[in-house]
Amino acid sequence: MLEQKASNAQPPGVVAAVRGSVVDVRFDENLPSIYSILLAGEKARIVIEVLTQLDARHVRGIALTPTQGLARGMAVENTGGP
Repeated sequence: MLEQKASNAQPPGVVAAVRGSVVDVRFDENLPSIYSILLAGEKARIVIEVLTQLDARHVRGIALTPTQGLARGMAVENTGGP
C-alpha cells in the first residue's frame, strides 16, 4: 500500500489498464494535471507522467521506470507536481 503524505494528501487513484509503458489510471476526485507525476507499485517505485486526460475520471500516462509488477486495481498516488 502507498503511504500518504500528511496534510496535502490526494485521494489515491487506481490502475485501470497497463499496456507496456502506457498506463491508464482512474481517479474519483481531483483529476491530475498534465505533466503531473504519479507513483505506483511496491514502495511507490513506478513513476508515471500524465500525458492526457481521457475523460472526467481517467488519465493516460507514460511510465518513466519499468512497469514490472504493476497490475489493474493497484493504488496510484498523485504527487500533485511535475
